[in-house]
Amino acid sequence: IRVGKIHRTGRKASVSEEWAIHNPTGTYQIKDGREILVDPIPNADPTAIRLLLLGRMMAYLLRQRGWLPLHAGSVAINGRAVLLLGRSGAGKSTTTAAFHMAGYPVITDDVAPVRMLGDRCMIIPFLPRLRLDAKSRRLMKEQATGGVLEWDAKYRFELAQCPLPESLEVQQIYVLEDGDEIESQPISPIAAVRFLSAHCFFKRRMMDSAAMDSHLRDCIAIAGHVSVRQLT
Repeated sequence: IRVGKIHRTGRKASVSEEWAIHNPTGTYQIKDGREILVDPIPNADPTAIRLLLLGRMMAYLLRQRGWLPLHAGSVAINGRAVLLLGRSGAGKSTTTAAFHMAGYPVITDDVAPVRMLGDRCMIIPFLPRLRLDAKSRRLMKEQATGGVLEWDAKYRFELAQCPLPESLEVQQIYVLEDGDEIESQPISPIAAVRFLSAHCFFKRRMMDSAAMDSHLRDCIAIAGHVSVRQLT
């Protein structure tokens, strides 16, 4: 990760290169799965830049390394991973925090990198932390250190938990939805591909055809091997 001047071209993002513009902080260029160049706006908040680098920009870099960076929370249950997808505000981080308070280790919060290795879908742990709004913050009580208020009005908690393996097998993916009844319904593989693609750090309109093909192949492979259900 380094600071430098970015000369944006009109090219769409590819399998190995991507650009991102974040008006409050600056422009970012991610290349070859190994470099992130930052061109900050004068007087940009360094904590906001840090948050983006550890979140969205690292997700783009992982995509270039062959991972599918889902926008999800995940926890370890009996040695396997359970992922929680959903729109912004659906309760991904809140539900992940509730599992944490019940004694289940957090694998990821926000960026969940998954990929097929043989016939198994694997996830790599990504920062043992939670970011919660003021209402959900009350879940944490005294069992986590920190609770630092960040620039986007969320509180960051660094979690004290036992180290996780380098990777875990994904057993179940849930898509969170609001509803009047608590229930879990299966999602067809075709619909699962759509949900995986929608809840991913992937700017579909900004990608070239080769990157789009690669992205869809990843979504299809995972939907074909992992159970995806709607959790209402």
